[in-house]
Amino acid sequence: MKRNIYASPAALLVVLAMLATPLVAQTRRKGNAVPAQTPGVVRAFVPLPASDAVVVVNLRRLLTEAVPRALGGDAAQAAQVNADIERFKAQTGIDARQFDTLSAGVRFSNPSPHVTKIGHLVAVAHGTFNPGALVAAGRLASKGSYTQQQYGGKDVYVFSLNDQVKVFGLLKLRVRDLAMSALDANTLAVGETEAVRAAIDAQAGKGRVDEALLSMATNPNNLVGFAGNVPASALGDVDLGNPELTRSISSIRQLYGSIGMTGTGFQLLTALRTLTAQDAKSLGDTVAALKQFAPALINISGAKGKLAKNAIESLTVTTQGNEVQLRLELSPGDIATLRTVF
Repeated sequence: MKRNIYASPAALLVVLAMLATPLVAQTRRKGNAVPAQTPGVVRAFVPLPASDAVVVVNLRRLLTEAVPRALGGDAAQAAQVNADIERFKAQTGIDARQFDTLSAGVRFSNPSPHVTKIGHLVAVAHGTFNPGALVAAGRLASKGSYTQQQYGGKDVYVFSLNDQVKVFGLLKLRVRDLAMSALDANTLAVGETEAVRAAIDAQAGKGRVDEALLSMATNPNNLVGFAGNVPASALGDVDLGNPELTRSISSIRQLYGSIGMTGTGFQLLTALRTLTAQDAKSLGDTVAALKQFAPALINISGAKGKLAKNAIESLTVTTQGNEVQLRLELSPGDIATLRTVF
């Protein structure tokens, strides 16, 4: 059974442009060259379990540099960000401002034909915190709605929230149970219970995330880096109404990219890896063609329409081998609009 997706070419192009994920890649750089990833970068050990997709966030820079710029002095929005962080702290005892970096992983599964499910979510945060004080704060915040377990020599606390939660004040999720474990004096694992247990195993050297995947998402200059393997089941039965575009999209098997700050705004990069160089050329040509006439087809009004047009106008498309690279520039105002959209 095919999954039919009906959308205008303009809408499809906007979605492709936004594949770099919402929120804020490289620091200021000269010229317009596509920023290179640095797979060989030296980094601290990250105890993520085996994952199909990963995100690496410079949490401190995101909160202290990127968010203030994105909000552009909007006191109400700044207050909302702080309120989100405080609410997560009140629910769990975790204060996002105590951490420097956050790395998260998820897995894909196919519970039934034509269905791809995202799960096994875990975030590993590194920073300066007091594990005992954090656990005590979590106990008080949960008002007794928690259980304490032992796994791999570590304490695992599972809090019953059953609520919409902005994890670390950033990512809104519907959370029933949230598990937490201090892997060491500076590293905290938060997420689904089984995933937190898997992070404990990874800390001990068992079942770690693929280093190549993690390397694609890791660059000290980025605010956010991400990488993922796209399962064939996720795109294989998608029908976009255009055979050529459908085949090109269905050939994507991996993506990686980054989000960061430029001199005046933000830059988002996504690289889509296809099965063959011919697939990449076809996808790149199709996206470039859509870019030419998409602005005339956008009938969205207000800030969202302006954001869509700005994204399309700033989007650059290049093809190298079996990769299609999409890069776009966003102003602080565009990022503020993204917050309302997502």
